[in-house]
Amino acid sequence: MRTAARTALATAVLAGALLAPAGAAFAATGSAAAAASSSGAASPSVPDRYAGTPVSIDKGIVAVLRYRSEGPEAWIRAVSPDWKPGDTYTGDVLLTLDDEHRTGSVEGLQLKLVEGEEIHVQSLVVTKNGKTSSYELPHGQGSECGSEPVSQPIGAGALARLMMTPNGPVAQLEFAEEGPDAEHTSLTRAVPSLPEGAGIIARILNPSSAEPVFEWKTQGGDMPYGHAAFPKLPKGCTFDYTFQKPTQKPQPDPKPSAKPSTKPSVAPVAPRPQTGGQTTVVPKGPVAAGAEITADDDNSITTAAGAGLVAILLALGTTFMVRARKARSRG
Repeated sequence: MRTAARTALATAVLAGALLAPAGAAFAATGSAAAAASSSGAASPSVPDRYAGTPVSIDKGIVAVLRYRSEGPEAWIRAVSPDWKPGDTYTGDVLLTLDDEHRTGSVEGLQLKLVEGEEIHVQSLVVTKNGKTSSYELPHGQGSECGSEPVSQPIGAGALARLMMTPNGPVAQLEFAEEGPDAEHTSLTRAVPSLPEGAGIIARILNPSSAEPVFEWKTQGGDMPYGHAAFPKLPKGCTFDYTFQKPTQKPQPDPKPSAKPSTKPSVAPVAPRPQTGGQTTVVPKGPVAAGAEITADDDNSITTAAGAGLVAILLALGTTFMVRARKARSRG
């Protein structure tokens, strides 16, 4: 059964890996289309390496602000002097600021990346002629924006490590029979549950809600389901998706069976008294030779009848022998 479970789990992981990029691409396309529709301007085709939030920091100069897993970035680009929000911003790169190069200057502007009080909050500070302006970067989702895993035993030699990330809850399943270098199966928002036939039940209920719940059952019968909450996202980190209203309810524990009644449901039957222990059947007359002792049970009548029949046959045989002797003596 475990071999079948591993095959099913691998199928689920592969399906999730194939579906996740497609879902992300669809969501990104929908967001871009919505932004273009709201601004009323045609959305330029912007490759990922140009993606970010453009802000005008001086005439003919924009700063494209972004925060990737590698850290904060500010791409200083040259644009047309009459640039306005919604126009293309893929002009020449004048300067790039990142976590390793946090200060610079261009066209009389003094630029600096400044870290905020909260985790992954950065601002671009621009100073020109003694006047300072600050532009906040989108909140980052670096490696610290993930909770520490919480180990949850789920029975049958299995363990679930529960984590919360900006992209949602993660339940990593580990089995005792797997080696330390095994590639463990993980449940996510893209693949929230194991497929049927996996051998156990493990799933994330309401994975896109504010409070997802991990539910499992590794034993059959009336054994109850197990439930565990996911840890919280660290302070200063934000989710990459909009919460959805919960639609799934945890499976309730099975109701306890009714207590057995102390009174017997059927009155006990009193045993039939034995009057004589055993019954002796003694035929009279010539069949007395076939008499037998039989027990007083359901087979007593059959036994007595069989014994009587044998006795009658013996008696008839004796009678014929006597008559034959008398006939010979007379002759």
